[in-house]
Amino acid sequence: MADLKRLDDMSTEERVAFLETLAESLLMSASIAKHEDDPLWEDLAKLGNRLQMDAETIATDDPERAESVVRDAIHLLAKFEHGSGGSHTIH
Repeated sequence: MADLKRLDDMSTEERVAFLETLAESLLMSASIAKHEDDPLWEDLAKLGNRLQMDAETIATDDPERAESVVRDAIHLLAKFEHGSGGSHTIH
């Protein structure tokens, strides 16, 4: 396993890459949720699209804002995973 880093210990490039990967996970989960008529798909897609479009700005902006966005994303992904009985694998 790669060494884990806190968001504020990452370089700007690492934060951008992390946020882009998080956006991909949100959008993939949104697609699955929509296919299954899960109403959470809209929130997943909205945040995924926002991260995809604004990853660089979020990565270089206020660190507290970036952490808040990451917490929101992780919360949504966990809610989707657990709300559906844990039948999804989030990448």
